[in-house]
Amino acid sequence: MTTKLYSLILFLSIYWFICLYIGFKTQKKIISPVEFFIFGRELPGWSYITIVTGTIFSCWIFFVQPSLIFLNGFPFAMTSLFVIAIPLVGILFSKRQWILSKRYGFVTPSEMIAEYFKSDILRILIVILSLGFAIPFIALQLSLGGLLINVLSDELVGTGSGAILIGSVIIVYLSLGGLRSLIYINGFQFLFFTFGIVCIGFITYDLVGGWDLLNESLSRIANLKENLFNIKENYKSYLTIPGTIQSVNLLNDSSSYNGIWTTTMILTFAFAVTGIQVSPNISMLNFASKDVQTFATQQIWFSSFLMGFLLIFFTTAIGVGSILLGGNYIINQSGNNISNIIPANIYPNEIESLVPHLINLIGEYSAVFFGILVVCAISAIQATSSLYLTSSAIITRDILKRFFVKNMNNNDQIFSSRISLMFIFIISLIVSIQFGDDILNLGSFSLAIACQMFVPLIAVCYISWFTKQGVSLGIIVGIIAVFFTESIGQKMFGDFVFWNKWPLTIHSSVWGVLCNIIAATVISFITQDTKENNNKFKFHDFINENKSYSLTRRSLKPSAWILAGAWLFFALGPGSIMGNELFGRPASVESWSFGMPSIWVWQVVFWILGILLIWFLAIKMEMSTNPNKTIISQTEDIGSGFRG
Repeated sequence: MTTKLYSLILFLSIYWFICLYIGFKTQKKIISPVEFFIFGRELPGWSYITIVTGTIFSCWIFFVQPSLIFLNGFPFAMTSLFVIAIPLVGILFSKRQWILSKRYGFVTPSEMIAEYFKSDILRILIVILSLGFAIPFIALQLSLGGLLINVLSDELVGTGSGAILIGSVIIVYLSLGGLRSLIYINGFQFLFFTFGIVCIGFITYDLVGGWDLLNESLSRIANLKENLFNIKENYKSYLTIPGTIQSVNLLNDSSSYNGIWTTTMILTFAFAVTGIQVSPNISMLNFASKDVQTFATQQIWFSSFLMGFLLIFFTTAIGVGSILLGGNYIINQSGNNISNIIPANIYPNEIESLVPHLINLIGEYSAVFFGILVVCAISAIQATSSLYLTSSAIITRDILKRFFVKNMNNNDQIFSSRISLMFIFIISLIVSIQFGDDILNLGSFSLAIACQMFVPLIAVCYISWFTKQGVSLGIIVGIIAVFFTESIGQKMFGDFVFWNKWPLTIHSSVWGVLCNIIAATVISFITQDTKENNNKFKFHDFINENKSYSLTRRSLKPSAWILAGAWLFFALGPGSIMGNELFGRPASVESWSFGMPSIWVWQVVFWILGILLIWFLAIKMEMSTNPNKTIISQTEDIGSGFRG
């Protein structure tokens, strides 16, 4: 065995021993399901921040985002502004959900929506959405983790075995301590994965010869006339957005398709990633928070500022820099590559192995640094482990306890959740193996499914007019629309579907939500019920009494809508085309005003403006500040059968 392999075994053993030790130490402190699932609604602010930020961003920005930037260039890198779009969505829903959960004792969003509509059908549909998001998303993490260990062990450990190792550790410490175990584990995992992104970013800068040589090389790439993979766009589109809405025209119908990154594709893909924020799993973490003020801190400083900084200056550099290191055979053939230290065969069908290969390079020079980066990469995968726990809670409370074992006591709920954790892991593992060659498309599908939560959340938080019949049918229609506009539908329905995935360069999440809203609106119009409305008004009245919006906030409301709309239009929408050449022509490095591609400068400008927008909405508009009134809970657990 080489020194690198000894380092891999040593560092992973120490890291996993610490995770398991924390799980065993927290096991004895678990008393009730509310404590096991949401820490008794007393999750400290710093823990909420690390768990939520890690769950939403860690694996995606560590592995997926640099891989897709590597393939598609700066137009896809513009989607990194989802660091602003995600807290925008959180500002809309998080505080209002927290208020209702605190008042009525909701532990899962399925309980909240079912109680709001008085509908067990909707309870089941929310469970389906939760698992439809969580299982493929967990499968994505397991697949990437297995690939990581496979590459770093020089293929001594198979991808399936690597996935089993990672998943088994997660299941053990979650089963022992529940959310309590994540307080400390996710704390250091958060530090590791952020440190790892910075390190790999600097490594990439060093390998390409520094900032100036990176940008000079990118300007030469813009002059290449060859087509980007399987679409009729040349390499000028690597540094510029190729227009607005377009029809999809493939070079080879039998090959995969990764999108034409027009403004509509960028905007709708960023919307898809916000599906993580509205997923039932993140809602449960919101319920766990001790207070609302933590939401603002997470939204402004950790999502918008910190994650934005990492994505724009490090993840982007990892992606675009790697095409100069031998990872793109077209660049190699043109003579514009700087070196050949990355395997050329990862482009275009093995792009998810990009970051593992970069980490593997370090093993040849420093075993200690290599071991640290291994821990950072595994931390990025394990930081999403709350998805396992929240999904098991939803199964236990909204399926097993509601329909099968109604008198389930506290110990039974915790035990059932532990069994559910194991089943979720096994199913996710099977999915990861089954879709191993198409795992990034599976991740896209999971995001689109999660986005179907928008309509029920809009109903609960804002619009009482929607009925249970309308929302139920809307979710079903939305799910069907996602299948028909995703790659999974292309394979399932074959020639019956005459369009490619993401028709008209619009992501499947938007097609699903659009069909969802239309169906919900039409059916709600014809199924209005006075008794149902009276129950819903109770929830909306309570939100209005406790949202603590001042007169100043009300006067600024039109300004807030205008600012948010303008930011979306220019940062992610059609206005972003202005950034193509405003600060210099793509193929002429001498014309670049700030020594970097114009579209990159445009992204930095709107990242900074986005941070100010989130601050304005969260603090100035009081959309993520604590209510002025103390909320008196009717019960800590609506499923306990007791109402105070």
